[in-house]
Amino acid sequence: MRDRRIQVSVFLIFFLGICVCAAAWRAGIGPKDLARWWDLAVGFLRERPLWLFLALVILPGLPVPTSALLFVAGMVWREHPVAACAIHLVAMGMNLSWTYWLAAGFGRRTVERLLGVIGVAMPEIQGGSRMRLVLALKLTPGIPLFVQNYLCGVLRVPFRIYLLVSLLCNGIIGIGFVLAGVGFGEGKLVPALTGLSLVALGILATQWIRGFLANRKAAGGMR
Repeated sequence: MRDRRIQVSVFLIFFLGICVCAAAWRAGIGPKDLARWWDLAVGFLRERPLWLFLALVILPGLPVPTSALLFVAGMVWREHPVAACAIHLVAMGMNLSWTYWLAAGFGRRTVERLLGVIGVAMPEIQGGSRMRLVLALKLTPGIPLFVQNYLCGVLRVPFRIYLLVSLLCNGIIGIGFVLAGVGFGEGKLVPALTGLSLVALGILATQWIRGFLANRKAAGGMR
């Protein structure tokens, strides 16, 4: 079922891309226009790095593609790749923090009121279930980052566990997108391949961990 949802999502994205390209072609917008607009946008952000940093802190808490945002950050800060990766991790930590505490406070109270209307109590997560819940949210493909963060906050899993697991699970892939942007921005193959390799490594690692945990749970159930 999950694989089918992924296939449908990929198809819809591909179909939407075709529609956008067709609309651009009918409007007379060509590759040169897109390249010029892209250069203007990157130049604008290079002159206003604080705006980009704030975007990295705020926008991943909204329905915004985080990978595209990190790729742009790599292109804007391509002359300082190590600093770009460090800034990404700092911004990610700040985003993880404000989304969690917003959900743990206002979000949880709102959900509790809604559940109270139908006479259902908010579930309490205890013991080892906390770690399993965070890992399940962070390792399941297709769940947007902002949804993961808000769910962890609403359910009030321990903040330290949530922050550590989130940085480990999302950090490698995020650094990969930043380095890919650095490579494409500089026109250099090594950082671009390094970034794409880190993205692939992060995806494979999450899949392996998911499989390992699933097998371990199945083995425990058989006992």
